[in-house]
Amino acid sequence: MNAEVFKKWFIDMLNHLEEPSVIVMDNVSYHSMLKDNFPKSNSRKIVVEEWLKNKNVEFSPQEWLSELRERVKQLIRYISDTIEIAIEIVLEMGHEVIRLPPYHCQYNPIELIWAQVKGEVAKKNNTFKMADVEKLAHAAMDAVTQEDWQKCVAHAEKIQDEDNSKEILRDVMLEPIIITLQDDDSDWGDEDDEDIFEADL
Repeated sequence: MNAEVFKKWFIDMLNHLEEPSVIVMDNVSYHSMLKDNFPKSNSRKIVVEEWLKNKNVEFSPQEWLSELRERVKQLIRYISDTIEIAIEIVLEMGHEVIRLPPYHCQYNPIELIWAQVKGEVAKKNNTFKMADVEKLAHAAMDAVTQEDWQKCVAHAEKIQDEDNSKEILRDVMLEPIIITLQDDDSDWGDEDDEDIFEADL
């Protein structure tokens, strides 16, 4: 899978939706392709310089590559062209996108559906031929019911609610730590303190 293959599949999938829908997406790299082709972290200095010139960003030829990369990062945060292609497509077609937090795929019901499909394929696969596996996969996907989806959505929502409750509880239980800094006229450094310090040594 790559960004171009995903984009083609994604548009085709969106064309089959008959009414405005909410699309839940995780943070796989090919879901996050940007409109503007920014220099990659392994781009040569000349490539980064050319890109900055095209964006009318002033820089010195004496700047290190690491400094130029930092300029690119700063610009990405503020430039309007950083909208992700997938999100732009969704919005243009009248839908909405919800992004999952990074490393929280358990909030996505499709993970449970995929587990169900893969389990069915594994259970019935006895030839281990790719053509047969493909047929089994299609049959398993066709067998997924609306009730299966409802159960998986309810389970994902339950996990998310539990995590939110834990986070709220953590914030309530953790009291702020207050450190009071004294002025320069504190007693630190008095002769008595020095005697105690020397005795401890």
